[in-house]
Amino acid sequence: MDLTALQPSEDVEPILEALRQMAVPGKILDETIPIQAGALFARLKAINRASTAAARLRKQHTAEARHAISQTHLGLQNLMYERRHLEREIEKCRQFASAYQDIPIHPLDEFRELAPDTYQTPEILADEHQLMLNRLEFELSERKRLEEERKTLMAARDKVLKESKEYQNQIDALAERFDALTKMTVEIQKTIHQLAPTPLSPPSPSSVSAPLSPSATPMPEP
Repeated sequence: MDLTALQPSEDVEPILEALRQMAVPGKILDETIPIQAGALFARLKAINRASTAAARLRKQHTAEARHAISQTHLGLQNLMYERRHLEREIEKCRQFASAYQDIPIHPLDEFRELAPDTYQTPEILADEHQLMLNRLEFELSERKRLEEERKTLMAARDKVLKESKEYQNQIDALAERFDALTKMTVEIQKTIHQLAPTPLSPPSPSSVSAPLSPSATPMPEP
């Protein structure tokens, strides 16, 4: 609403001056004085009503402007609080010690030598953050590959150990059988020696060639 429409359209000072002239002591009053005075008072009342309405409207607009300013100030305080909160969070993120900082990874020279070209395009090399992400991803893929190789080698080792253990078990079984056969052979030899008669010792040559003595009686012939 336009406030100028409610402003008094004329100055009250001339009206008041006219009323003063009518109220001068000793002045002869004619019949038109009350009518003129009534008209002037009516004009004053109209001006007063317009002034009151304009003041009321100005108060309303002032209250609305003050409310808008308060809302704007509150919004500004909220934004400043949010800004401080974000600044604190950013500082926390900068001070955060990530686990990747303690992970031993390939140096940059080895990464550029071993990694595929898709991991090290000029755009990626210019972006430090993306480059670190690619290095970590390459490190993960390399460790997975090495882990698969380790599992394969462990399986081969376990297979060789299993076969060696089986061979050793077979050798131990053969050794036990050989020991049993050896013991059995010894026992058989002992039994043979016990069962076989002792052979007679042959006569000595002196007893065969010695002549009979005269007193010796010859054996009767059968």
